[in-house]
Amino acid sequence: MNAVREALAAGQLQGAIDVAQQQLKKSPADNDLRACLVEMLCLAGQLERADDLLTALARRHPDWIPGAANLRQLLRAQQARLALRAGQLADDVIAQPGPSLDALVAINFHLAQGELEDAQEAAFALERSRVITDPAHENTWGAIRDCDDSLNGYLEGLGTDGRFYLWQWSEIDTLQLHPVTTPIERVWRRAEVGLTDGRQGEVFLPLTYTGNTTDSYKLGRETAWQTHAPALVTGLGLKLFLVGEAAMSLEQIAQAKCRQPEVSDAV
Repeated sequence: MNAVREALAAGQLQGAIDVAQQQLKKSPADNDLRACLVEMLCLAGQLERADDLLTALARRHPDWIPGAANLRQLLRAQQARLALRAGQLADDVIAQPGPSLDALVAINFHLAQGELEDAQEAAFALERSRVITDPAHENTWGAIRDCDDSLNGYLEGLGTDGRFYLWQWSEIDTLQLHPVTTPIERVWRRAEVGLTDGRQGEVFLPLTYTGNTTDSYKLGRETAWQTHAPALVTGLGLKLFLVGEAAMSLEQIAQAKCRQPEVSDAV
């Protein structure tokens, strides 16, 4: 297991997966290592393979069934997240209906179809519908917005109920990230989220964008930008958010409080 940890610490996700597989050939009864492999496969985007291993693990070891069920629900939520990137709003999505959500789906649909002019128009519409919040971070107040224009004012969450949550930052009252305890929490961070309507609960917040092709991007060790149109940029790797004039990772926004929203006058 130490060799796996060392590979992950060095940013070598595929290397860590290879090491885990080699060690499992020598120690097939090492269920902790097998569970670690499942989580790393999730980070690598190999969701079907991770699900197959989960099924086998739960079948052989009934005591793993609760944990396997939770992770399988996260996989289900992640599938809904990936569907959004294709412009599809799955039944497992929980979001406030309205112009913002319509524009969000439209951006991703047009991007997936290569319709860049239409995607940019949808991005303008999403920005116009965005609401402004005042999240506090080290005495700095400003509007939180994802630097990725296809997400804009939305925060993504994966639930152990299988739901994919899409909140606007105007809905967020508090946000507290928990320390990393497992490989998957390097990228899907366990957090407590409180909403302005009083609801709160534990979810897993993706710290990276989708569509990542390198280990460095998948582990959130760097960020890169893809320009699709003059006013339409999407991200790879670590998510970054605009807080006032500063670009911050979600980890740097450890806790946020929002005031009553105002409609943005952005064009």
